[in-house]
Amino acid sequence: MSKKRTQVSQYYVIAAVVAAELNHTLTYCKQINLTASNAQAASSRVGNAALGFKALTGFIDDLACYTMKAATDINLLANKASKMATEAARAATALKHFEKAKLNSRNAAYSQTILPAFKNITDRHAELQSAFQKIINKMEVELFDLKRNLRTANILASICRIEACRVNIANQATFNDVANRVDFVANKIRQRVDNAISLFDTTTQNRAA
Repeated sequence: MSKKRTQVSQYYVIAAVVAAELNHTLTYCKQINLTASNAQAASSRVGNAALGFKALTGFIDDLACYTMKAATDINLLANKASKMATEAARAATALKHFEKAKLNSRNAAYSQTILPAFKNITDRHAELQSAFQKIINKMEVELFDLKRNLRTANILASICRIEACRVNIANQATFNDVANRVDFVANKIRQRVDNAISLFDTTTQNRAA
């Protein structure tokens, strides 16, 4: 019983930390949006020589929008998990009291009267545990999906550098700066996502121990 309560406590902390990490990610997504807008403006100034680069800015913007939505969705799951962890903790506390009362009243004349209430709180606690675990599992899956999709950013950055070579020297620095910015921000987001994922890895090891 205490082991289950410990796991809920661990997940409560995980949910809180994931929410904090994803809040940072949303800030970085806005930076990618701004980078895409700046790149669009720069490519428009250059003209036909930057048509390939101009097309890439759309993909950069799409990546930012996807990342922002994914981060928001995971953040909502984290907040939901936090609330459910609180409910599960309360149910666990109530169940602990019922277990104690059941034990103390085992020889009492009307000891059986506690059984329906005991069953209700036991079922409620199990239900919360199951629902909570599903949210945690979904959060972990979505974090891995986000990390996988962030690889697109590195590919986009590489193509941006190739397209930068097609314009005159005066504009190459601007386009390379866009590529470097996409790389930098994507790596920052990936770091936040990795921080969140590592929490699940630790909890998995604890469950296996």
